[in-house]
Amino acid sequence: MQNINLESPFGFTPLPSQNENMQIDPVQKFQFHGTASEYFGIWIVNILLTIITIGFYAPWAKVRRLRYFYGNTELIERRFDFTGIPSRILIGRLIAIGIYIGIAILSKYSVTIAVLGGLFIYAVIPWLVCATLRFRGRNSKFGNSRFYFSGTTKRAYLEFFKGLLITICTLGLFFPVLIWLFKRYYFNHLYIGQLKFNLRADWPVYMGAVYVPFLAFLGLLSCLGLISFLMSDFIPRLGIENVMIIAFVFYVTSLFIIWPWMFARIFIATWKNITLSESCFQTSCREWRYTWIIFSNWIVKIMSIGLMTPWAEIRLYKYQVESLSLQLNNDPDTMFNRLQNNPIGVAEEIADVFDFDISL
Repeated sequence: MQNINLESPFGFTPLPSQNENMQIDPVQKFQFHGTASEYFGIWIVNILLTIITIGFYAPWAKVRRLRYFYGNTELIERRFDFTGIPSRILIGRLIAIGIYIGIAILSKYSVTIAVLGGLFIYAVIPWLVCATLRFRGRNSKFGNSRFYFSGTTKRAYLEFFKGLLITICTLGLFFPVLIWLFKRYYFNHLYIGQLKFNLRADWPVYMGAVYVPFLAFLGLLSCLGLISFLMSDFIPRLGIENVMIIAFVFYVTSLFIIWPWMFARIFIATWKNITLSESCFQTSCREWRYTWIIFSNWIVKIMSIGLMTPWAEIRLYKYQVESLSLQLNNDPDTMFNRLQNNPIGVAEEIADVFDFDISL
């Protein structure tokens, strides 16, 4: 496919220059201006129209959602933007739905086809990841400068199978390495204009991010077992059924806390080790605050039967964004766009239809 650039015949577009006498604070904080009440209107309309159109409105719903979150995110008095065209995304969704329906129908007539269909989907995961990240990058902007993802499909497969092999050979103990490989693959091939991102963290950082909460969970279970042993004489009077209920509630509550804690540590481990050319990202995110937000969001969404989802999404995204800042060592007025093509979002829609969450 021929590379197309709409901004300039030379393939580069400078950001608008600022007043030369204007002094820019070297530490710039991200800001988010969205509100739950505003987003609720977008969210409920998206759901209703998607239902009424039997899913055909989904690409427009996705673009409206991304534009709201991007458009309300600000850095250095510039807003982000998502420029994906819904009609192009719809083509990808139709292809994805066609593949899904084809596999589902054929699977009813043959177990072999069902197995092969499942294997096929998992085999194309690296391609889905690479193509999705490329599509998201091409259609994401900061001011007048576009993001650009340079990762190749070949590299995606190498990283995927490397992580899979390490995970299998260590019986799952080194699964955090797979997370690190994905983060490194993404950030080390991501640009904004001509400025390149870089992940400085090595794999032990992600091992710690995952295993500190996991070991804490095992410690809680051990304490529960010890308490049960010490109270063995009291348990018969309490009733075995009541003891089982208490143990189950304790176990589920611990899981609801441990997973958000892992997400928090992974978020912090990532953003405190990201650079953009000579500039450095910083985060003021606190583990337990982040953990509490996710945990309480889950509870509120369950109790409201999903109606509080917009509030929960805004709450988490706002905390994530506003915990970030950028230590500027580059001039933001010297960014140029890289020449790149304009792909159709086929892979992203396939990932959506098959419920693959490709996120940071």
